[in-house]
Amino acid sequence: MTKLSELEPGFMHEVANTPRGKGILACIQCGRCSSSCPIARLVDEHNPRQLMETIILGSRDEVLRTKLPWYCLSCFTCLDRCPQGGDVAEVMFAIRNLAVREGNVPDGFAAQAGNLIKTGCVVTPTMMMIKKREKLGLSETPSTATEEVQKILKKTGLDKMMASKRTVKE
Repeated sequence: MTKLSELEPGFMHEVANTPRGKGILACIQCGRCSSSCPIARLVDEHNPRQLMETIILGSRDEVLRTKLPWYCLSCFTCLDRCPQGGDVAEVMFAIRNLAVREGNVPDGFAAQAGNLIKTGCVVTPTMMMIKKREKLGLSETPSTATEEVQKILKKTGLDKMMASKRTVKE
């Protein structure tokens, strides 16, 4: 629980000013996003309306250190159901981007980013995949990232961001 003294009233506008965060300004806290979210039905703590409220209230640290935005499937059902046209899924992307910049990334996503940095692939081939490729007469998968991927990673700073990664709370 965030103390009143820790709230940052400008946080909602910080989110809104990101390329994908404008949907926060449309939120009227009706709850349609939560009632239609397929993940909210499966994961009790995932409540998009509450997360939007937490952003609006300015609880920056709480929002950026939680795994909740990472649960979003990007199905955009929330957008279809929102009476204001607020795009909650896009706000989730904005929150993820802000969290990554601060080094707050769930372990699974960090592992995928690590694979991308190391090999140029998000998912590294398992032994079963390697043997199956061998059996089919296919070439080995490259073990290092291609030059193009490395250029993109360097330009985006993903490797530096992942170096400062902290574990986000459950």
